[in-house]
Amino acid sequence: MSSINLLINSCAWFDDVPEEGRETIIKSARLKHYDNKKYLYRLAQESDFVYAVVSGFVRIKISSIGGQEFSITEFSANEWLGELALTNQPTQMFEAQVLENSSIIEIPKRVVQAVADKYPVIYKNLFLFQANRTLKMSELLGGMLFYPLAARLAGRILWFARHYGKETENGVLINKKMSQQELAELTMGSRQRINKTLKEWERAGILAIQGQQYFIKDIPALRKKTQIKND
Repeated sequence: MSSINLLINSCAWFDDVPEEGRETIIKSARLKHYDNKKYLYRLAQESDFVYAVVSGFVRIKISSIGGQEFSITEFSANEWLGELALTNQPTQMFEAQVLENSSIIEIPKRVVQAVADKYPVIYKNLFLFQANRTLKMSELLGGMLFYPLAARLAGRILWFARHYGKETENGVLINKKMSQQELAELTMGSRQRINKTLKEWERAGILAIQGQQYFIKDIPALRKKTQIKND
């Protein structure tokens, strides 16, 4: 079975949709390859597709007209995005950028809309999916608003460890390159403050950095950094 068939048949969006409906979606799907830093959609654009990641990564960012950016999250293999396209509204705040060379399944939104009109269970599935995503977004925004930079940075690094970490005898290697500028965008901090905090953690033996790769030597100590200290 092809990667397209597997991803669509396993997607929670299409749970309880009869085979006929899923086959319609499968026939319309196309596998495309994107180079690093290309965009699936930009600020204020109306997207014509929904997407599933086969390999690589897609980063979702909030951007302002003035050029300010804040990276929210990333999607990797077997994850779906772009459901807001089904509302026929332009993405006023969000944009999706491909990281590394990635393979992405594109499904025309008009096809998904037509199948959903025939099998409304898709709208129920999307509602539950979006509710869960909104909850996670609220948790993220709460952290950005109320936690200090060090706690936000520790939380982001732990998130990458959960999604891209490789367990070793001496700790967890994050199998993904991350620049300090990227970490600054992910935490709403400056690159200089990120650099200072990371060096402090290196001296404390919490993590080691080689190039743009991170090795977490002390997971419990890094988790403690996510906590707010009460004076």
